[in-house]
Amino acid sequence: MEQRAQSKKRYLSASYLTGRAVFYGTLLFFIARVFLLFQLFGDAYKRKQLDQAPPDGFTFLGIVGSLLIIGVIGLAFLLLVQYRQKKIRLKKGNFYLLMNVLFVIWGAINAVSNLVDMIVFFEFVYFLDFVTAIIGIIIPSLLLQLTDRKQGIPQDTALFSCAVASTALSTIAALIVVLFLRGGYKDTPFAFVRELIFRAGMISFSVAGLLKAIQIRRELPEIVDAVIKATPKVKPVPKAASPKAKANPGGKIECPDCGKKLEPGTRVCTRCGYDLSTPSLFDDEEEEPLEPDAPMYDGPEYETEEEPPAPPPEPEAPPVRNDICARCGKHKPPFLSTCPYCGYFPGDPAEEEQQPERDFSPSATRPAEPAAPEAKQERRCEHCGKRIPGGLATCPYCGFHPADARRAPEPPRDAVPERLFDDEPEEEMIFCPRCDYEVPKSTQICPHCGYPFPEERQTARIPRPTGRIPRVADPRHLNEKNSIDCPECGRRYSAARNVCPYCGYDIYGD
Repeated sequence: MEQRAQSKKRYLSASYLTGRAVFYGTLLFFIARVFLLFQLFGDAYKRKQLDQAPPDGFTFLGIVGSLLIIGVIGLAFLLLVQYRQKKIRLKKGNFYLLMNVLFVIWGAINAVSNLVDMIVFFEFVYFLDFVTAIIGIIIPSLLLQLTDRKQGIPQDTALFSCAVASTALSTIAALIVVLFLRGGYKDTPFAFVRELIFRAGMISFSVAGLLKAIQIRRELPEIVDAVIKATPKVKPVPKAASPKAKANPGGKIECPDCGKKLEPGTRVCTRCGYDLSTPSLFDDEEEEPLEPDAPMYDGPEYETEEEPPAPPPEPEAPPVRNDICARCGKHKPPFLSTCPYCGYFPGDPAEEEQQPERDFSPSATRPAEPAAPEAKQERRCEHCGKRIPGGLATCPYCGFHPADARRAPEPPRDAVPERLFDDEPEEEMIFCPRCDYEVPKSTQICPHCGYPFPEERQTARIPRPTGRIPRVADPRHLNEKNSIDCPECGRRYSAARNVCPYCGYDIYGD
């Protein structure tokens, strides 16, 4: 049997236990339990001052139990703090196992406490807390720890269902406390704050489980592939034995790889991940021997033609180097098709048809002896006379380009005269009596307000004692009750006006 390499273990509890939601949820639980202990001692002190009996939880067992709960939550929070500071000395597997055990213990204690409260005095909030502690704290820790131990496929459906239900129930419980039970904490605001902190811790744990379930669903194909790769190889078996699943007297089938008893109809082994539907190569099916006198083939005989020999392979062409320019021979990035030094690119139509092949061997590409540097010719602008730096064609100071000197100067554009002919008389302007807008004398209707100019008043501006006359109302809305006739021009206008909007006649004027 071939010995396979030991694969690295994967821990699905890592991102769940070391996440921020679990860290802050543990801190909130610790603060809530400490507040509850202080509240217990405060109530006992007040009752003693009033010569009353101490509260029910103020006993030796009650105080010891509260301290044990605080110790469990405090230990979990301390381990998380050391893990974040990278001071933990435990192995990863032992650390995740210890954290899951602590959370299961805390969830069980909380569930039992809520169950006792429901027996003594039933409230719907206690029932929600009982269910949330089971499906939001205990079940996720158990499922993740079992998956880490077996290194198998996680129960994503159960984890996702519990996470969604716990998130919804914890949120409903918090809303009930804030909206309906807030009046009962008027005398004890300290207890109301403790309840809010506890609800926030429950919601934080529920959200952590929901995020982990979503992550597992997203990464489930990769997890399944890792489980299949980690499974041991199939052992070779003799021909007499069959690797297929065997049925036992109890009705269950046996995995041929690990020997685990499975329910009938199972496709994949839950322990090792072996696919039971895989066809076997070692079945007991034996081929029927042929009769000695039987011909091997009864069909017609065909003459087989000999295949011509294959032609010899052509020698491979030397690889084309893309990092050297074919024009200048300089090294260029292989991902660039155009040379950044000379601008050459393959297929350039301006390239000469016949170019001598250059030798790019190491001896040829060896740099020659440095020659004396040539004096650089300075280029100066033809317009301003300043030196043009680099290979610029346009002057950066005045914007002159050599092509501008070769352009023909454009003829100056003459200003358009106001009038084509000086002897043309100007048209006389008048003012609209409604909007006081200046219009030509020949205007029949004002383009600004739509006032129709009467023929007898086209040339005169109507004097008015008041300021600008408002716009005339729509004549369609005028009737005998809300309008009058002007005694001057005879037109009908609104009775709310003192001055006629058409002729400017003032009814109440002197």
